[in-house]
Amino acid sequence: MRYFPYFRGRQYDLRALQAFAQTPFNNITPIIEPVRDIPALPQTLTDFIQADQPIALVLNPRVGHYHFDAPAKHPIQSVLATGAVTPAFILSPLLPPEQLEAHPTAIVIVQHFDDLALFLARDWLPETLTLLVPPEARIRRQLRDRPFGHLVDHFVPGEYATDTAQLMDSFFSDDRSFAATFGEIGFSDFLTVGQPYSEHGFPTKAVTLHLTYLKDGRVRIRHFQSDDHADFRHQREKFFQALTKAVMWINQAPTINQTPATDQLLTLANEHHFPGMGIIKALTLTHHLTMMNRYLNY
Repeated sequence: MRYFPYFRGRQYDLRALQAFAQTPFNNITPIIEPVRDIPALPQTLTDFIQADQPIALVLNPRVGHYHFDAPAKHPIQSVLATGAVTPAFILSPLLPPEQLEAHPTAIVIVQHFDDLALFLARDWLPETLTLLVPPEARIRRQLRDRPFGHLVDHFVPGEYATDTAQLMDSFFSDDRSFAATFGEIGFSDFLTVGQPYSEHGFPTKAVTLHLTYLKDGRVRIRHFQSDDHADFRHQREKFFQALTKAVMWINQAPTINQTPATDQLLTLANEHHFPGMGIIKALTLTHHLTMMNRYLNY
């Protein structure tokens, strides 16, 4: 069973991956859809290669402003030339079948049933591909003899991040059991960020820290939200309101739900330091990766 966390290549996504690459883990292959030409992208790929850990890169990104055919300030071609980065593709009618023939062990992200049906009908999908598909019965029926896993977005934030105030603790996923039930080779999600992509992000009235944890063999998620959410001001103060709640939970959590990332949150609380929301998002993502590594071996 393998976990394929799906990242957009924003700065905080790559920061989380760089931190995770320095820790021991098994059966996890992160997928990066590049969205910006930034130095952290080639560095992240290099970090995983040097750690002898798998990493995949989407070669036909659909969001953001990364173009493989355009001159890059921070090129990655030399990294890709090592052959250590697994190619990935988003399936669409615009994807040349020759690309899949040239990369028969690639990961293919299927978003729509009709796209999959087209490529299967034309015999454009080598059987050695790993397919990540929506968890639909009609799709599973088409893939009985192929290696596939499911991709689903478990994270649905409320408007302006205030709707979670009434739901501090909720079920997140039990993908391992779901995948095993249907004979899948693994599963993928959009972590604790969600599938919708925004180039520059947007301000929120509330600051919320989302921390996943394990209970009874399943993944749950805690939402620690600031008390103030009347307007978009005072992000620093709101962060400490949310962090105070998170610290209370972390200090009482069993060891299996404590990670190097939660240790860093405790340090930030002790030092009363606000490093910026990008750093905080990276910490919560690194925490999620660590929890999913434990979930696979729970």
